[in-house]
Amino acid sequence: MITDETIKIERYINRVWPKFKTQKEIALRKLFPSPQNIGLNHIWKYGSADLVVFWNNKPICIIEPGGIQHFEDKQKKNDARKFKLCELNNCRCLHMINGLIDGLSKKQFRRLIGGYVYGKSKNKN
Repeated sequence: MITDETIKIERYINRVWPKFKTQKEIALRKLFPSPQNIGLNHIWKYGSADLVVFWNNKPICIIEPGGIQHFEDKQKKNDARKFKLCELNNCRCLHMINGLIDGLSKKQFRRLIGGYVYGKSKNKN
């Protein structure tokens, strides 16, 4: 499901950094080749990315806004698998809790998103 947070972040990226392309709600199997790690097969087959940032048609960053469900054990394990799949494919992954945008200054938000889009930040769970 595409959330308001996802739409806000996509609009921001498209406005501030128009050289990047974005796409919402993409199946991970369409982004990455089948993983050799069998523990990642399920997330690769059935998982999706909320917002993907592309450079030269290659996914460079996935942004995952989400709510409290990301603190539940099952979702935390799925998130960890998704982050690992991204890492193996040289794609950064940012999980943002819903409402974070409203609590940051414009400068802080730009630095946060820019760090992932430009590769200055590491994957975080």
